[in-house]
Amino acid sequence: MKHIIIRCKASITRLRRRYGNTPGERGATLVEALISVALVSLILVSILSGFAQQQTMTRRNSDKNTAILLGEARLEELLKFPANQLQPETYVDFVVQKLNSFEVYSETATPPNMARQFRRTTTISLDPKGQLAYIRVVVEYGRTKQSVGNNSDSVYPYQVGFSTKRMLR
Repeated sequence: MKHIIIRCKASITRLRRRYGNTPGERGATLVEALISVALVSLILVSILSGFAQQQTMTRRNSDKNTAILLGEARLEELLKFPANQLQPETYVDFVVQKLNSFEVYSETATPPNMARQFRRTTTISLDPKGQLAYIRVVVEYGRTKQSVGNNSDSVYPYQVGFSTKRMLR
């Protein structure tokens, strides 16, 4: 039994020498603990900021996909009309995405002040000979507020555009 106790003490002494824990040391100092907490917090902050940036990019890409969908839908809608009904004009409407549906507001109405808002501008023009109709649809998205004096306007920093030609005869 005495032999086993001596061997255990020798093993403990070897472990203490190997890992730097001598009988005089009792544990980590306050400075070491603060440094480890600072390192862990730095790592966590960098990871969390990456998540926030990823979420922002996901939202922006989602808005771009929605803008493309709205532009293509308007173009398809105009291509279904008989060619002789296409008249030169420009009109703007506002589209607001709500969960799984869209609400469309005309240009004459007050533009809605809502999140996930898109401004869709459709321009139809004719060539000088009157044989072709040029159709252009621009969808602007990413609305932000910009205040100048007492007036606050919506600014759309991003846009996607579509254009096509159609024979009138």
